Amino acid sequence: MKKAKSIKEIAELAGVSTATVSRVINQNGRFSQETEARVRSIIAQNDYVPNMTAKGLRTNRTRVIGIMVPDITNPHFSSIVLKLEMNLFRRGYSCLICNTNENADLEKKHVQSLTAQNVSGIVMISSTRNYAELGALPVVYLDRPSRSGGNSGVMIESDNVMGGYLATRELLNAGCRKVVILKCLSNDTNQAARYEGFCQALMEKGITEEEALCVNLNEVSIAAARKATLELLDAKSVFDGLMCTTDTVAAGVVIALRERGLQVPHDVLVTGFDDCQLAVVCGPGLTSVRQNVDEMARLATELLLKMIRGERPGSVYYRLPVSVTVRDSTRPGGMGLTPTPLHETVPEQKGTAGQESTEYFN
Repeated sequence: MKKAKSIKEIAELAGVSTATVSRVINQNGRFSQETEARVRSIIAQNDYVPNMTAKGLRTNRTRVIGIMVPDITNPHFSSIVLKLEMNLFRRGYSCLICNTNENADLEKKHVQSLTAQNVSGIVMISSTRNYAELGALPVVYLDRPSRSGGNSGVMIESDNVMGGYLATRELLNAGCRKVVILKCLSNDTNQAARYEGFCQALMEKGITEEEALCVNLNEVSIAAARKATLELLDAKSVFDGLMCTTDTVAAGVVIALRERGLQVPHDVLVTGFDDCQLAVVCGPGLTSVRQNVDEMARLATELLLKMIRGERPGSVYYRLPVSVTVRDSTRPGGMGLTPTPLHETVPEQKGTAGQESTEYFN
């Protein structure tokens, strides 16, 4: 049987107008679920691929989304990018993934390149918003709050203060009193928020900020964290708990401790942040703050496509809840989620937008 090659043929097979087929493909306009299912079934049966080049010439926009990522080798970021790409592909968009390597000059060049290619929108995992090139282009800023408000756009982030608090509280509740935090200077916005939560948890136990050690890393890497931990040990620093602001940092910490004959959690307790694949494979199993990557990607996709259609999002700021996945690095045999009494939440639960900011809390 000859397969349909045009939108007109698809419309005839589905018993609808070409306009309806177009609305289903672009997710723009009204159509019933039954109609959408029928049209998508016909499209799948005929392996139909819309001519996006022709559409791009008409609208001066391509069906392409730019994704700016600071380090694609970081499991947390690669997971976000994977979810975003899958979500956008299902909605008929391709992605251009740009790795900035935490370099401001490279990031700017990527922004210029994406806008020159007439992308329909950009998802930026970046704390920089002062790019004149972006103009009125739909942009969603994901994971990192901005240092400036130079551009319009939507911000989606996790509750980093709460995450820092929960990770530190886990160490303190397990008996730690000499806690070290390892954070990175290259991403000062998220890291500062996690440090704030760290200090809040210390204060609740009557421990001053001065009594805790803070180690600043120049980059988020296993090598940098390993080196810093070895230097702590060489300096005879006294500590019984290490709060790491990423799982990558925590992996470097565990490696360094093991090299010096220290066992986790027998000698030192460790927590991470992100709850990515590293937390599972990092022996003995890393207790880590879980960010809801699925919801981040879903929300970013929905809001970006809404802006591309010319609609206003319900809010310009969204904050997603976090929780702690407990593993052996703080409690031998521990698996599952610890309760979060200040904000009792279920990570998969979706909230609704407020006028200026959104707290995804019950």
